[in-house]
Amino acid sequence: MALTKSAFHSSDLKGGAKPNFFIVGAPKCGTTSLHEYLQRHPDVFMPFFKEPHFFGSDLEGSRFRQFRGKPERYLKLFRDARGEKRIGESSPWYLASKSAAKEIHAFDPAAKIIIMLRNPIDMMYSMWSQFRYSGNEQIESFEEALAAEADRRAGRRIRRAAHCITGLYYREMARFAEQAPRYIELFGRENVLVIIFDDFRSETPTVFRGVLDFLDLDTSYSMTFDIRNPNKEVRLEWLQKLIVDSGFSLMLLKDRLTYLATTHSLVPQSFRTRAVKGVIAVYTKYESRSPLTRDFRRRLARELESDIDALSALLDRDLSHWYRVD
Repeated sequence: MALTKSAFHSSDLKGGAKPNFFIVGAPKCGTTSLHEYLQRHPDVFMPFFKEPHFFGSDLEGSRFRQFRGKPERYLKLFRDARGEKRIGESSPWYLASKSAAKEIHAFDPAAKIIIMLRNPIDMMYSMWSQFRYSGNEQIESFEEALAAEADRRAGRRIRRAAHCITGLYYREMARFAEQAPRYIELFGRENVLVIIFDDFRSETPTVFRGVLDFLDLDTSYSMTFDIRNPNKEVRLEWLQKLIVDSGFSLMLLKDRLTYLATTHSLVPQSFRTRAVKGVIAVYTKYESRSPLTRDFRRRLARELESDIDALSALLDRDLSHWYRVD
């Protein structure tokens, strides 16, 4: 297989730590929580910078160009690793990418892959809300944003500051039954762990032990599991407008600050990470999303039913409750 511009083989760069497992998505399915839980395990190294998206050369948007074609910059994220058994990274758009699985396999065919999935209706709605917060989405109605997908494929109704154009095709990123087999076929079912968000949320300690077992790590390690990455809204709308009108986005600003916090060795890491979180906190407030109307949820459920049934067959697990609306 010819490598794309964004990929390279693990032997291309000598020395230094390299990831040997990947949390590949999907977005809004618990990847941030799992990333941060694994950071606490003594035998795991996860960089402070989450979501580098070095692989996935077909992903559209400025956020995906930060590490593309820059292997030295990418591997710099792992330079603080100190012999941990597992080194990983989390990039939740790898799952939606049609090329990321092949690129990761070319980099390390023995890599372990973790996929996290949830009800695709909830995932899409949560992603739309996240995009409204980050400035990626300009349409104020989730239903209207779904209806705009055809326009967006023609290059219309996309904000100049959009950092994740791929994500604006909400239905496509919810086709889990098409996405998961790319990894299973390449890496083998034994090297791909699929986690259902419902289980992760309700049985977090049990699921986390399963992750450690999958990664051949000590499962006796205990920790407190807190809620990570709750729904966010903009605290200072004038600040969001200033950022977006400049052609920039909150996500790119956050990524640049986080990269500096990850790689700037002159300042203690604890101070660097607190500084980044402080900047985000000024911009952010946490609020629950309004529920979707029953009629709209029912329409989406009918649309996604066949894909959910295909995923149920792939995983040998009944997920039909995802499309049942009371």
